[in-house]
Amino acid sequence: MLPMGTIMACSMFLGLILAVFENLPAPIRKPLGVVVLAAGLWNVCWYAVQHLTEFWGQAALISGVLMIITAFYIINPSRLPGVLLKLKPLVLLLLLGCGLLYGITIYRL
Repeated sequence: MLPMGTIMACSMFLGLILAVFENLPAPIRKPLGVVVLAAGLWNVCWYAVQHLTEFWGQAALISGVLMIITAFYIINPSRLPGVLLKLKPLVLLLLLGCGLLYGITIYRL
């Protein structure tokens, strides 16, 4: 069984790839976007809520919110406010940082 941190790191990188390559067919892009959304919701609503005073709880909150926003970039970007559309490069850069934080930490274990 894979550790949840590995699943979250993979979900972050999946979200980045899907958000950058926007021309993928909808039957591929949308279900994978739902996977990214589910991972982000799990990070925010489950792990972060239980561990908010700890470093990894705060990291889960930040990365979860970024994954949720990224999932909407993938699934239906037209429903996002204009300010989030303009912030897309920053959101993806921050998500890359979170993915690297998770990935490097897991590699060092």
